[in-house]
Amino acid sequence: MQEIITSEMSEIRRLIAETVAKRNAFKAEMEHWYENNSRRFEGMNELIVIDSTLSQLDSHYKRLWDYHNIKPSAS
Repeated sequence: MQEIITSEMSEIRRLIAETVAKRNAFKAEMEHWYENNSRRFEGMNELIVIDSTLSQLDSHYKRLWDYHNIKPSAS
């Protein structure tokens, strides 16, 4: 069976890759912050939003993948 990837799924994959890159850059910025500061990182709420967005994109992609690629079993 060949994997089905729709244009919507391709777009979600692109958004996932962008969000992961943004998250990695943000975490590097946060690491740099903590190397030079002892107080709480001021952008922590943004990291929470990025993580939430990534989770939603992953879940949506999985639902679409399952819908297009998992065939119901014959009863």
